[in-house]
Amino acid sequence: MRTIQFCVLLLAALFACVVSAAPERDSTYMDKLLKSSSINPGLIRLTDKNFGDVISAPRDYAVVVLLTAESPSMGCQLCRQFAPDYHLVAQSWSKEHPKSGDGLYFAVLDFVDGQRTFQSLGLKTAPNVWLYGPTVGENAGPAAPIVYEIHGVVDMPGSVARFIESHVPGVGITIYKPRDYSKIGQAVTGLVAIGLFIRYLYPILKPFFESRTLWAGISLVAILMFTSGHMFNNIRHTPYVAGNKEGGVSYVAPGFQQQYGFETQVVAVLYAFLAFGAISLSIKTPRIKDSTRQLLSVLTWATIIWCLFSALMFVFRMKNPGYPLSLPPMTK
Repeated sequence: MRTIQFCVLLLAALFACVVSAAPERDSTYMDKLLKSSSINPGLIRLTDKNFGDVISAPRDYAVVVLLTAESPSMGCQLCRQFAPDYHLVAQSWSKEHPKSGDGLYFAVLDFVDGQRTFQSLGLKTAPNVWLYGPTVGENAGPAAPIVYEIHGVVDMPGSVARFIESHVPGVGITIYKPRDYSKIGQAVTGLVAIGLFIRYLYPILKPFFESRTLWAGISLVAILMFTSGHMFNNIRHTPYVAGNKEGGVSYVAPGFQQQYGFETQVVAVLYAFLAFGAISLSIKTPRIKDSTRQLLSVLTWATIIWCLFSALMFVFRMKNPGYPLSLPPMTK
């Protein structure tokens, strides 16, 4: 009898020793790995030794594992391209959960550190993203991992985040993209260049910048381009001319909702000459001291403006025969 009791006590002691020696597979164990990790923030470095402990069931946490081969000797270009996107997701989660993983952890197993694991899993390609969900608790699921498809994704960080959110209830990941200092550097460089330009070249170009005639000409050209429909042509990619039902060529598009490139140029030229005529009548003609020459100038420019307006009305009536206005001598 004493022998049986001794054997039972011995087995109980051995069982207690085995249980106490078994690795913890809960959030506390994962938090310890996360704090002792030597790679990027929010990432746990896995090896052949701890991979099994991390993914073994039962587990009350979710862990996303990147199985990759980033070593240059492996020649995996996709691995090196995907790694920054995966690290960004892990860092974004770590930023909102700085003290612990709060039930979600990100890990990386490189082929250099886990050759035996790669062989046991039968992996022949990389990278691979596997999600091991919790097997205990209210969100418990199967112990087998869920595989993420990497190929054909445009927004990789956002896609990985949505993949995790769809399989781990209660998880929301906000991607915090790092500030692009290169754009700030470009902006600063541009401002410095502009400052140097103003400092050294402005005295030379000052007469041009302060020329009222130059700015008036630039403004007039811009106004003519916009009012004649040049921007409409660029946006709609309108044809220069088009064929008509009789087999000929149409230079003016019917209706006021469309136009051709040729009529845009014609209208722009008419507007330009009309503007030049108005400027001449208001600025040039009053400066003529000879009254006879001044009268001739007024009559000449008035006649030119009359004819040009008549041509402009004629174009409008070609576009829409119902246009109510006309101006002789070019009437329909």
